[in-house]
Amino acid sequence: MKGIKVLLVDDEVDFTAGLCKVLSRRGFDVEVASDGLSALARVVQGYFDVVVLDVKMPGMNGLHVLSEIKRLSLPTRVILLTGHSSLTEEENTLKSGAFAYLLKPYPILKLVEMIEVAGARNP
Repeated sequence: MKGIKVLLVDDEVDFTAGLCKVLSRRGFDVEVASDGLSALARVVQGYFDVVVLDVKMPGMNGLHVLSEIKRLSLPTRVILLTGHSSLTEEENTLKSGAFAYLLKPYPILKLVEMIEVAGARNP
């Protein structure tokens, strides 16, 4: 979807490389970060409609990045991905302002649709 600026954040390089190709072919403007600290720096420096963020990463994890995005009142929608889901974490994450909380592996085409919806709803 043209015009949606997306930041992919995951320490799994193959995942971000593959998703980046899929999104770029569909007209998304995509950037990649491999850790939470560099992701947060990019979000603060530039506008992103959607951040697709892994929960478990070395250093600053995805939950901390989400909390910083919300603390700074940035309008970015955050989709969290995790390989280790818990109902309590999901509820807390959604209450904290995440757009979605998804379990890995999440079907790539459904993730693309979720990014489109999140980007379209962003003011």
